[in-house]
Amino acid sequence: MPLTTSALQIGRSALLSYQAALQVVGNNIANAGNASYTRQSTGLAAIPPSSGTTLQIGNGVGVIAIQRNVSDAVESRLRQSRSDRASAESEDAALSRVESILNPLGDSNLAGELQAFFDSFAGLQNNPENVAARRLVLSAGARLAQTIRQTRADLLAARQQANREIEFSVGQANQLAAQVAELNVRIVTAESAAQSPAAALRDQRDDLLRQLSEIVGISTREQPGGAVNVYIGNEPLVFFGTSRGLTTTTESVGAGRFDAVVRFASNNGRVAIGSGRLAGLTAARDQHVDTQIERLDRFAAVLISEVNRVHSQGQGLSGFTSLTAGYPVGDPASALTSAAAGLPFAPRSGTFYIDVRNTATGTVVRTAVHVDADGIGGDTTLNSLAADISSAVDNLTATVQADGTLSLSAADGFTFQFASDSSNVLASLGLNAYFSGRDASDIAVSADIASAPERLAASVSGLPGDGANAGRIAALIESPTTSLGGASLLAFHQGSVGIQAVSAAASRSGLQAADAILSALVAQREAVSGVNLDEEAVKLVTYQRAYEGAARYLSVVDELLRTLLGLVG
Repeated sequence: MPLTTSALQIGRSALLSYQAALQVVGNNIANAGNASYTRQSTGLAAIPPSSGTTLQIGNGVGVIAIQRNVSDAVESRLRQSRSDRASAESEDAALSRVESILNPLGDSNLAGELQAFFDSFAGLQNNPENVAARRLVLSAGARLAQTIRQTRADLLAARQQANREIEFSVGQANQLAAQVAELNVRIVTAESAAQSPAAALRDQRDDLLRQLSEIVGISTREQPGGAVNVYIGNEPLVFFGTSRGLTTTTESVGAGRFDAVVRFASNNGRVAIGSGRLAGLTAARDQHVDTQIERLDRFAAVLISEVNRVHSQGQGLSGFTSLTAGYPVGDPASALTSAAAGLPFAPRSGTFYIDVRNTATGTVVRTAVHVDADGIGGDTTLNSLAADISSAVDNLTATVQADGTLSLSAADGFTFQFASDSSNVLASLGLNAYFSGRDASDIAVSADIASAPERLAASVSGLPGDGANAGRIAALIESPTTSLGGASLLAFHQGSVGIQAVSAAASRSGLQAADAILSALVAQREAVSGVNLDEEAVKLVTYQRAYEGAARYLSVVDELLRTLLGLVG
């Protein structure tokens, strides 16, 4: 009877073991289309014979474990690759937006408006008294200024979009980290009471880690109990069942710009982001968008200063009876070149000329006014400049207004205009200026000229038919400028577009490379952890036949047992 009992045990163990193996195969087949699933396999081992038996036959087969087929090294590399790819993808999308802002389709773009603006001055040079030509210059300038302001606004909008995406992604990462911590507790509890890994729970956790790695670069370390600690750089994010949490703070970076900064919720420590979607968005915002905003501001500032420098030295069709400077001085008692003055464009030592005309006789008196800006001492202030003008120029009074602007007023029966200025003080103060504003955020056609086209300073001499000053302005589009590193206005703008195009192309290449690496690693994971239906079909047949054999074996043992019982009875 002991042999018969042992035979029944062998058959029973085979039925139970191969039934479990068939269930594992079925589960693999059912999840063949589940990208987050890790293939499982049944670990079978022979049950050793009972001690004290003469014949060491064994007691059948048993399931020692349901194993997950996973390579920790491949999974780690795959998470890093997903982080790199997500970083490249988010950066590429942001760069594409910036590229479309700087170089939009159609004729309405900054390069086209810039060319049209300077072309309008070339047209005015040939027809300096023509009212239509003057209005064309004003409308072209207004369109150019509007295009510059809109371009900057669009760049700021792209920056704000990156901030919003950072905030949204951090919210997602925070939820994922909390779920990983929760699963850690469940996995440790489940595996402490079972022989096999909690495969389904581990698959869920791996999927959460995959999603988290796409947002921010992470590393993981599995602990003996089955929990996984998650790190961003060297800082822990998840430790066993606790997540430190992530949050964002809004911080000013100057010039009216704000950053969404990623921090740990537990201690407000700044998170060092190396890869993932957050890295791509941060790089696009801080490097590419900010670079283009700074270049656009620089371009607009030079455009304003250069056009105003030439325009301020010219003369319109009629003189001024009064004029107020466009730029206030912060401290009228400080040197015009000082930070306290706060002028957007600093003057230099030199001389400018004021022509005062007697409207009754037509007599013009030209007076020189010197500006000292050598920094040695006794430099010109707004107060001293007003005093110098009032004392040196007959029939013209200069006063400093309460807001720090210089105001000029001619005596009754007189008008005034400006001539050459080697000091650039006229442009620095915004006197007889074409543009107002300081950079791309507020550039506009001066209100004094916009309402009075006859004040456009197309002439150098003031004589009929003289459009020389308009010609000088027209030539600025291709004139090398020290403030732009020797580039012209047009070349500098084209350089901005070119820089962005190169960055966008490099980003696209980086994304393609990241795609290729990710595809290769996904294939490696599939080879280890993926479900191959052909292989599962082979296992299915193998386990089915083993199960059928065990059932047949038990049937034979049952017949033997009946025969023995019949003999005994």
